[in-house]
Amino acid sequence: MKSFLSLFIAVMLIISSVPFGYAAIYDGFVYSENTDGTYTITGYRDFYTDYANIPAQINGVDVTAIGSGAFQSKNNLNTVRIPETITTIGSMAFYGCQNLTSVIMGQNVTAIGAKAFNSCTSLTGVNLKNVEVLGEYAFYGCTSLTELYMGTALKVIGQRAFHSCSALNFIKMSDALLYIGDYAFTNCAAVTSLTFPDSLGYIGNSAFKGCSALSDVTFGTGELEIGGYAFENCVALTQITIPENVNTIGRYAFALRENNTTDFSHNITITCNLNSGAIQYAKLYNAPIYIIETQQTVSNFGDIDGNGVIDTVDARLALRIAAGLDFPPDETELFLYDMNSNGMMDTGDAQLLLQRASGIL
Repeated sequence: MKSFLSLFIAVMLIISSVPFGYAAIYDGFVYSENTDGTYTITGYRDFYTDYANIPAQINGVDVTAIGSGAFQSKNNLNTVRIPETITTIGSMAFYGCQNLTSVIMGQNVTAIGAKAFNSCTSLTGVNLKNVEVLGEYAFYGCTSLTELYMGTALKVIGQRAFHSCSALNFIKMSDALLYIGDYAFTNCAAVTSLTFPDSLGYIGNSAFKGCSALSDVTFGTGELEIGGYAFENCVALTQITIPENVNTIGRYAFALRENNTTDFSHNITITCNLNSGAIQYAKLYNAPIYIIETQQTVSNFGDIDGNGVIDTVDARLALRIAAGLDFPPDETELFLYDMNSNGMMDTGDAQLLLQRASGIL
């Protein structure tokens, strides 16, 4: 799924009309003709006006795109209005517009390119309306951004799209959302609550890492893969329910990391059913988990000798059981010690226990 969506991002961001004709100026806007006869805004020569009302037409011809870097570092800009004729905002289009506070988005913008609003440090809110694809780093470092409305069409959020939007405290997700890229919301330290739509199939690696105020997460009903370290160091997230449709959870997805070392721990209790991918996550990464069917909390899968830690003794005992030298565990014990969840004690369980004991897992 990830490779398909990466290709989808690339294709969508290349689709925008490519200027090929002469460059001309209209009311301070530099524009070029596209291969289909429409125009793309490629630059802006007004260094004093704080309001850019991008024209829908120039000499009767539709303006359909904002080109790469067209308004880059135009620090005079405070407000930008994007007309209904625009369908694509190119890469770095408004990069570094540090005084831009408001963007009035047209209804027909469907693709926003990489770094399009990167480092717009005064931008306070954004409504993506009918945007379908959001490029990587699109709003990276927009430190005044407090509210995000994804509209109803957004399917793909590129990697690091909202990385370090430290004031972002409200996110309304699109019901069409399929993919959240790696590091997409890393260090969004003000967000407190997330509700994911049923459509979502992938949450990227470290996607919500360092969201230190996040305390409430609700997953949808569709099949979902959660990447490694996805919620790392979300210190306020102490309880979470993971449904059966979450079939894969990556390395230390819900863990705390000590000063960027390899020392991980969990301050979260995961609630789930026996069929949830959270069971395997808890077994591999030593996360406390409350199992609904058995109404019990398990905090140390694989502790065969009962001494409260996973060590080489547990791995040796697992090998003895696998070799038939010791009696096999009963059904309850098998569930607790069967680290690879294949229904039996074998050398794979011993290997996983040895990796846990040595700190590899």
